[in-house]
Formats: sequence, C-alpha cells, structure tokens
Amino acid sequence: MNHIFDHFPRTRFAELPTPITPLRHLEGADRCNELLMKRDDLSGRVYGGNKIRKLEFLLGEALAAGRKSVITYGAAGSNHALATAVYCREVGLRAISILAPQETSAHVRKNILLGRAVGAQLHLCGSFVDFPKVTQHRVEECRNRDGVDPYIIPAGGSNAVGALGFVNAAFELKEQARPDIIYLPMGTGGTLAGLLVGLKLAGLKTRIEAVRVVDPSFRNKSHILKLCSELCTKLDVAPKIDESEIHIRNEFLGSDYGIPTTEGKRAVEQFKQFEHVELENTYTGKTAAALLHDLNSGALEGKNVLYWNTLNSRNFSKEIEDMDFRNLPDEFHPLFHYPPDIS
Repeated sequence: MNHIFDHFPRTRFAELPTPITPLRHLEGADRCNELLMKRDDLSGRVYGGNKIRKLEFLLGEALAAGRKSVITYGAAGSNHALATAVYCREVGLRAISILAPQETSAHVRKNILLGRAVGAQLHLCGSFVDFPKVTQHRVEECRNRDGVDPYIIPAGGSNAVGALGFVNAAFELKEQARPDIIYLPMGTGGTLAGLLVGLKLAGLKTRIEAVRVVDPSFRNKSHILKLCSELCTKLDVAPKIDESEIHIRNEFLGSDYGIPTTEGKRAVEQFKQFEHVELENTYTGKTAAALLHDLNSGALEGKNVLYWNTLNSRNFSKEIEDMDFRNLPDEFHPLFHYPPDIS
C-alpha cells in the first residue's frame, strides 16, 4: 500500500528504513519475550529523530507550493524547530522559529545555538499565547521579502501532512518486526496519530503506549482522534481510529513539560549505562521510565516490545564551538545565565 503516498509532494533526505536493534541489558529485559529499539535517532544524515519523517512531506509541500520561507513553533529548546531549520537549509528554504519559554537546560541551550548556527531566524515570545501576533508580523515580512506567503508548520509538525511520515513508518516497521506493544513519547501527537493509522492500514494489531510529556490541556484523546480523522480523509482510506485504541500514559509526566522526573533520570542513566544509548529528560527519558516500570512490574511478560527512540543522535555540535550566546537576540540571554550543569 505504499503507493498511497505517491501523489503527495515529498523531499527525500531521510535515511530509511531506520534499523531495529535489541535491548538486552536493561533491568527487567528478560521479563518480556523480546525487547527492541527502533533507531529513529538515525533517521537523517545530518540530524536524526522522529521529526525528519514528517519534514519529508511538510517541506515537500512547501517546495511544491513555491514558498521561500517556513515558520514553525515550539518551546525554546524545541527539537522540531531545530530539525526544521536543519532541513530547510538542506533544501534552500529560510527557517523562522517562533519559540516560547522553557525550563533551561544544557539541551535547551544547545538547540538554541544550533538553530542559530544553521541559519534559523529565532524569536522568543513571552508565552505560547503570543504566537499569533508574532506570526502575523513574520508573515508580513515574508510577503514583502519573498513575494509569497511563508509555509507554516504547526508545533511538532503535527498535522495530517506531517503525520503521513509515520503512516509510512508503520509499513516500514511491518517489514522489520511485529511488536505487540510500542512505547512512544506523546507531545503534539503527530507521531502517535500517524502510527495509529499506519498500523491499522498495515494490518498490525500493535498497541501503542503513548507516554505523555505535555499538559493534558495541550493534547488529549480528542486532539489525537481529530488528527487521525483528518489523516484518513487525506489518505482517502476507510479505517477509523476508535478512542479505545488510544492508550495515553499520564503518570510519567511529572510536574510539567521539560521538567525532569526522578524516574526519567534513572531511565536515562540505565539506557546509557547498560545499552550505551543517550536519551534526554523531556521526551525519551520519560518514555523509557514507563517502559522500565512495566518491564519490572511483569506487565510485559511474554510480549514482543519495541521502544521507539525519537531523539536525534547525530552530532554536529562543532557548528557551535565558537558561538557566543550574546550574539543571540536579547530575549534569549536569560536562558544562558543559569548553572550550566542543569540537564
């Protein structure tokens, strides 16, 4: 059924299929039948992670529409905003990142500097509610400069166009493994919606344990159902996703988005120590915490389990070796005045 993607504009910078590797040394790994990891951290040659699959279709549509600039959104250290900037540079589009405050960390600081290094125009708002006003100004600038409106990508690349990348990923998975359960972070929900629809189209009865990393008011089942419906309409396919098929784990979020949890930190340490896999505390660590909890509770006994690694592991930090944060717009400077060991 991969022909269903043929009439959608698409760039081809992802390195697919991403490999699947065993996780044998984690605490509790022997309590399930098989424990695997999907290596979407290697999805791109320059920069990996789950956003690359979405950006193939999003930037493909932008180019097909003749746009010159791309506006997208996220928190200050957004992986999505950085990935968008990286691949806009690859295909010759101007990237504009409209960002909101976030608890600072080494990861946040690094992403901000990398975004600037790859040419993104960065704007830090007072809060998410300021996005529409700032967007209006940036759209006017783009019209005057480019002679055409910018292409606008929602936070996380999570619309029906972006989610096509994970419908495609489900068919890719079918050729590699048939897990009973997938553990996946749930932020803006595009990855989850794409896989839900894709798994059904591919004929896989895999359950997704979607581990919440954002406040419930920002994304909940109704948002996911709506995106799944829009995706099915776009694909012109009959299968619909029922609310009972959406499994969202709320107990590993902690106090808020981007705030580390004790369980998440422990999971990050375990993956690094026993599997030599680098995770972080906002998305992948909290998802790993849910996986470890279920392994050790016996809930996964006899199951084939897959951890979907959504974090970039490509290193291009050399691009910021000589960068001074004081060359960033003034509003970013306070994020660099906190102790450097926050992670």
